[in-house]
Amino acid sequence: MNLTLSLAINGGTSTGTGKKRKVRDSVVIDDVGDGGDRSRVLRILQARERMMARLEVDDPRVAHDDGGGSGGLRLMHLLLTSVAAGEAGDVHAATAALHEVYRRASFGGGDPAPRVAAYFADALASRLLRSPVAASPPTRGEQFLAYTMFYQASPLYQFAHFTANQAIVEAFERGGRRRLHVVDFDVSYGFQWPSLIQSLSDAAVTSTSGGSHDGDGDGDSKEPVSLRITGLGTSADELRQTEARLTRFASGCPNVRFEFEGVVNGPSSGLHERIIKNDGDDATVVVNLAFPAARTSPTSTREACGDLARVRSLNPSLVFLVERGGSSSNGTPRGRSSLLPPFTASLRYFAAVFDSLHECLPADSAERLAIERNYLGVEISNAVSSLDRSHGGGGDHTAEPSSSACWKDMMESAGFQGVALSSRTVSQAKLLLKMKSGCAGSGGGFRVIEGDGGRAMSLGWRDSALITTTAWRRRRRSIDKTSS
Repeated sequence: MNLTLSLAINGGTSTGTGKKRKVRDSVVIDDVGDGGDRSRVLRILQARERMMARLEVDDPRVAHDDGGGSGGLRLMHLLLTSVAAGEAGDVHAATAALHEVYRRASFGGGDPAPRVAAYFADALASRLLRSPVAASPPTRGEQFLAYTMFYQASPLYQFAHFTANQAIVEAFERGGRRRLHVVDFDVSYGFQWPSLIQSLSDAAVTSTSGGSHDGDGDGDSKEPVSLRITGLGTSADELRQTEARLTRFASGCPNVRFEFEGVVNGPSSGLHERIIKNDGDDATVVVNLAFPAARTSPTSTREACGDLARVRSLNPSLVFLVERGGSSSNGTPRGRSSLLPPFTASLRYFAAVFDSLHECLPADSAERLAIERNYLGVEISNAVSSLDRSHGGGGDHTAEPSSSACWKDMMESAGFQGVALSSRTVSQAKLLLKMKSGCAGSGGGFRVIEGDGGRAMSLGWRDSALITTTAWRRRRRSIDKTSS
């Protein structure tokens, strides 16, 4: 039984003492005649107001540490307790745990643990009340600015993007064609692609210069490289802005003929037909699959397998997969029905991200506060909301593939095989961290972790893996040995 931490208050007349009943996957309070459940909700909101008041007066208290740095662990335990209690139908325990989180947490202060706990508390309280507890969500412009600041301050997305682009360039070079088509299943703001455009332009210049030594000038007439990006997204406006941004950048690279097509994601997008119609056999097709389990739209195993079937139908030369978390050694078993494992994974991931950001920007930095409020906080809210939807009603209660183990199994089941990342790809990732180490003063806690026999590479933060990258290609049917 999947239970969400939700609360509906029925203001009708009471027919007896306070009772709780379970309806589908929600906890519903039938009778609040004594005002007990309404009182618990009000106490949560009051506790949040007191937390905000501490921030406004610049109160240095951000957590009541039990000694030895255990305050952060206590906050994590309280959040997990709230989720577990909600699943068990114990709304009183769930709200009591959240009340205690608000008493200890803060959006400000020097310790990252109370800060990330405050955002998770808001997300859980919004689920509980079925209404956002924050006064007003950030605007789309504020989110874009916060993402831009995070992209520049942290190596997290740069690590993923540069690693993917290096693998894509190598696949393109192996194909021996002059046309490259990248299908990005979540193009977002398109920040990944300027470095690929620049790399292709630089390579085209080198190729043209090399061919001009024959003296007949033929090398100078070599046509530019053609790059087409099909970017999937959830917002038509955002896709148009991404197209304008990338087109403007590509205009400064005359050796690349650039084209962008934005596709609003959905079952009727006709992605396969568009690609087959426009590409034929004349282009190297590469698929970029970044954070597929972290998209706002929930992804069950069945839906993910459907996505992979779409990917395979494109006949790609390479599929590059970027996932949150570590290698496949700690996979969550398929078929689970509890919210607790995916919630724990999200909590660990964002706790590590907040901790790593602590070394990249000062604790009292306005830039860092904006990143946490307008980007990471929104990501946390989306992550918690997606748990509701993917574990809600309906007949498919299959686990969403939130772990690398699940994705590895599904990629292999879909007919793909992992390929080793090149030594150049690994070296480039290490160089990036060396360049970014200045944000932490003396190397910091970031590191490159290689795994799975060279077929996986993770960005590590201290003892955690933030993201893991892998490259895949279609498995070729085994060819029988020639008969003697």
